[in-house]
Amino acid sequence: MRRSGFIPLLLLAGMLAACATAGNESLRHETAETLDSKLEKGKTTKQQVQVALGDPASTDFTDSGNEIWKYQHIRATAKATNFIPVVDLLAGGQDVKKKQLSLFFDEQGILKNYSMLETESEVRTGLITANM
Repeated sequence: MRRSGFIPLLLLAGMLAACATAGNESLRHETAETLDSKLEKGKTTKQQVQVALGDPASTDFTDSGNEIWKYQHIRATAKATNFIPVVDLLAGGQDVKKKQLSLFFDEQGILKNYSMLETESEVRTGLITANM
């Protein structure tokens, strides 16, 4: 049996399994530019947003009766050091990408405004990096 091709295949499978996602999957590929082409302030309805993005993660209301829909998508990717024995105990972690979309609707269900926030952060684990 040829083992030289097995190790890279095993490493690739491990790296693919090292990703985790949570939240609204349709938001994953959205950017500010793609949302600008889908959403039009003063015209887009709640029903159109729901068709394009699905159900919101949460809804809220302002004191003036406006409705706020919130969507989010989080993707965490394990660092390569997580797969090195002993090193992972000292300096592991994850890279995290988060997208948050807030949409503000008036009393008639028409989009008044929206904002999208994209952040990238790092979660450090291990004895060396946890306190840095």
